[in-house]
Amino acid sequence: MPGDGQMALFEPPRPDGRSPETAISVRALNHGTQRLLEEHVPDVWVRGEVANWRTSSRGHRYFTLRDDAAQVDCVLFAGDAWRLPADPDDGTEVAVFGRPKLYEARGRFQVVVRRLEAAGEGLWRLAFERLRRVLEAEGLLEPSRKRPLPRFPRRVAVVTSRDGAALHDVLTVLRRRSPWIDILVCDCRVQGEGAAIEIRRALTTVGRLERIDAVILTRGGGSTEDLWCFNEEVTVRAVAACPVPVVCAIGHEVDVTLAELVADRRAPTPSVAAELVAPDVAALRERLDGASLALARGLRRSVARGRERLDRHARELPRGVRVALARGRERVGRHARGLPRGVRSALGRARGRLGSVSGRLDALSPLATLARGYSVATDLEGALLASVERFEPGSPFLLRVRDGSVDAITERTMRGDP
Repeated sequence: MPGDGQMALFEPPRPDGRSPETAISVRALNHGTQRLLEEHVPDVWVRGEVANWRTSSRGHRYFTLRDDAAQVDCVLFAGDAWRLPADPDDGTEVAVFGRPKLYEARGRFQVVVRRLEAAGEGLWRLAFERLRRVLEAEGLLEPSRKRPLPRFPRRVAVVTSRDGAALHDVLTVLRRRSPWIDILVCDCRVQGEGAAIEIRRALTTVGRLERIDAVILTRGGGSTEDLWCFNEEVTVRAVAACPVPVVCAIGHEVDVTLAELVADRRAPTPSVAAELVAPDVAALRERLDGASLALARGLRRSVARGRERLDRHARELPRGVRVALARGRERVGRHARGLPRGVRSALGRARGRLGSVSGRLDALSPLATLARGYSVATDLEGALLASVERFEPGSPFLLRVRDGSVDAITERTMRGDP
């Protein structure tokens, strides 16, 4: 039997690609190349210009990255593409982060992109302005569609994450300023993939509940990417469609999102949002105390003016009779002093008659009637009430007696012969 060395002479040569007899397969070539790339080429940032951008039915993005000397194919799978605020236009300068790979089945060299960024806020600003123009054209940014907040809400919904600091700030302010408010917390994600869908679901649920007076949609600060779910069309249209007034406080004062522009009120911080919704109980007590004091002063002044007017009318009736008599006597005396002596006797007789008439007038005067123990009824303006037709049941009147007057109210009237 031949030895082991003789056996080796009959073994087929192993493929090493160094000769036609040892040529390797296409599959082996591509697989080997891919292994070399994986072992020796790390993830890298590559800068270039976007060309031939297209989106597949499954949400993957395919494009070419090129410069003035070369180009490379790129793919951004749907699992990473959701982070894009907007698809870049062809010609946009971008930087991509990913791993160079060889698509073995087709032998195509490409970069599998995990992140794509434009210079500055390029894509974020582009997406923001695109949607803002659409909303503006639909009238959703018009101040005239903003609804007023209720002055004294009884039930307020807070849409945010239970784990965020914003919820603590809102609850603290609401309970301090308006402890009577019933607070409903609607937990949802406010960052990351799917957050916009959860926010819409929470706002839709709140809109279907009864007796919700206002909604606070809020979260704390963060990067542009962290806050981006509040610029997504899903969130913005849910805010616009909410049947309850919405106060939106996203991030810090310098951060402005489309959800805030569409909301009925925007607040720079979560705490200020709570202050806009909840009236301050201490300020309310102060206003109520001031109003009650002003009301009491007004009532006292009104009563005092009424009493003064009644007293004035009561004094003017008898005084008018006395003044008329005094003026008559003064005129007679003045004329008498200017007449000749011969006429004075006739004037004396006339004066006697005047005295007699005056006596009878005094006897007929209301004052004399009062002095004899009778009383006279007048209305509140001083007019004499001499007939039952002048008295209406329930109407007030004055009953004047010898030494003053009495406030009275008509209970009923009876007719009879005088």
